[in-house]
Amino acid sequence: MRCYRFGSFVVDTQTRELRGGDAPVALSAKAFDTLCVLIEQRHRVVSKDELLATVWAGRVVEENNLTQAVSALRHALGTGAGDRRYVVTVPGRGYRFVADVVEGDPPDVVPPPAHDRPPRRRRTPAIVIGAIAAALLLAVVAWRMRERPPPAAPPAPVAASARMPARPPPVVVVLPFRPHAPDTGQGEWLGLGLAATLGARIGESSALRVYPLSSSSRFADEASDPLQTARRLGVDYVVEGRSQREGDDVRIDMQLRAAADGRMVWKDGFVAPADRVFAPPERIADGLFSALSVKAAARGHRSPCDGDDADAYRAYLRGQYHMGRPSPERVRQAVAEYRRAIDLDPTCARAYAGMAYAYRARVMTADIDPNEDFPLAKAMVEKALVLDPDLAEAYLARGWIQFWYDWDWAGSEASFKRAIALNPSLAEAHFGYAHLLHNLGRHDASAAQGRKAFQLDPLSPVINAIGGGGTVGAAGRNLDRALELDPDYWLALLMRGGRRAAAGDLANGVADLERARQLCGDCSHALTTLGLVKARAGDTAATRAILRTLQARDRAGYVPASDLAKLHNILGEPDTAMDLLERGYRERDTRMIFLGIDASRQWKNLRGTPRFTALIERMGLAGVEAPPARTNTPPTASTPAAARNSR
Repeated sequence: MRCYRFGSFVVDTQTRELRGGDAPVALSAKAFDTLCVLIEQRHRVVSKDELLATVWAGRVVEENNLTQAVSALRHALGTGAGDRRYVVTVPGRGYRFVADVVEGDPPDVVPPPAHDRPPRRRRTPAIVIGAIAAALLLAVVAWRMRERPPPAAPPAPVAASARMPARPPPVVVVLPFRPHAPDTGQGEWLGLGLAATLGARIGESSALRVYPLSSSSRFADEASDPLQTARRLGVDYVVEGRSQREGDDVRIDMQLRAAADGRMVWKDGFVAPADRVFAPPERIADGLFSALSVKAAARGHRSPCDGDDADAYRAYLRGQYHMGRPSPERVRQAVAEYRRAIDLDPTCARAYAGMAYAYRARVMTADIDPNEDFPLAKAMVEKALVLDPDLAEAYLARGWIQFWYDWDWAGSEASFKRAIALNPSLAEAHFGYAHLLHNLGRHDASAAQGRKAFQLDPLSPVINAIGGGGTVGAAGRNLDRALELDPDYWLALLMRGGRRAAAGDLANGVADLERARQLCGDCSHALTTLGLVKARAGDTAATRAILRTLQARDRAGYVPASDLAKLHNILGEPDTAMDLLERGYRERDTRMIFLGIDASRQWKNLRGTPRFTALIERMGLAGVEAPPARTNTPPTASTPAAARNSR
């Protein structure tokens, strides 16, 4: 094995190490191999094809892989875009190493004189390194179990069912990356996109849990210590990164730190062309998996729209941002961004899945006829699954469609479970599954899924509003927290208004409902809830005025029949209410799915009548009961049905 010295650097081909002085220089395996080939063939120009065939022998790769390796190599050697002291590009031909090189065996090629640096330590044999690593691993295990008392004697064998449950997987948060210098023109979407792509790859492993970017991005503009952010979020590890523009390339550096003590666990970096910056090398995630001693998720293919087209990916991220807290205007903006992503990249499966989600949300927030938008949503899901059969977000969207529109309870459950299997960290999938289980009367299982969703994304305004805490005491606190996270979140205001009015605080309750009505664009959800509150307070004239408004809209466009039915029923017109419920069944009114759990409350006077019983049976909701009064499964028992439909 040979060593090479040039400038202040030494390349040791035996240890596969590049050193600058006495300090190792971080370099990826392929960049190191590229350097070795260029040094060995320094008497001539090495073509790109030869480098690709040598360094990536037996693999089919693009020229961009070589470009990234050379860019990373130049960065490691301290050369910029205009400085080619070591590696020069020969246009149309390839690359050549141009520095003077001293070659010899390891003892003959040494770094600068000893008086210029600290005394050199002897190289540790591999077996010693292994022993040290094993000792450190044991120390980590002991530290993690420090609160467990040691057994007085060796424990007796126990049945598998009686053993202690496995520890939950570590939780990692990937914070939005920050620029080394002021904004380079990429804007916040560069930092969000880098965090999204890395977080998505990490989330594919069942051995780790990834904190959702939708919540961690709330800290994008904060100057706080990332460790403080990690501790505030209650995670085990935090990934933070920096970006820097270098000519036509972007340099990305990142590191993984333990939240408990701040120790550095792993760090790496890469250089990519600006138009491919959202596609980090596979070794980045693999290195993080290795540092945490967890098994990397098997990856048979790369999903379309995972960063290869930077402009398309930015459009997709903007769509996701708008869908984080859906309102009629945000949903409209989300649809426009998803369409832009698809126009730029017709293979963007995630954008099709996002479009399906947005179409569903339009029905919920903008009083769109479900027979108009749900077929469109179905088509988007099918297109996404053709492009990527293992896309968790597509199965999530399908589960919601089967839940709200098809009333296919078994199919919806299978879709939600498939989404969870593909991405256990997808909080929205657990949240959707909790909704389904709740509406089917499986309240214990619903509470478990709701708590899981809350644990995965405790800063989600939606999850906080509907209540994933699992207890009555947590319900009020979570609703208040939802409004702290987003004071203009109309769903939370709608729910709080209903609760305040029910508790006797009519003035503040109505104020909340009026504010919710304004924020949701005068949607039928808020108007119906306001009409119910007014009727219970004795102001039936106000309720009838709201009913007339909704009837006029219904003649001109679409209003959910079940909303009209609620107002007629509370005004003492049960036959008309029943007619409207049957119409809602024919029209696939999404609010009909709550008939089972609301039978003993909203429809108490109709419960047990032949027509109502027959309708419940046709929907497959016979025997479904609301949760006991002292539980708070998501959605909570006290949540108005109109509010629950926002998701």
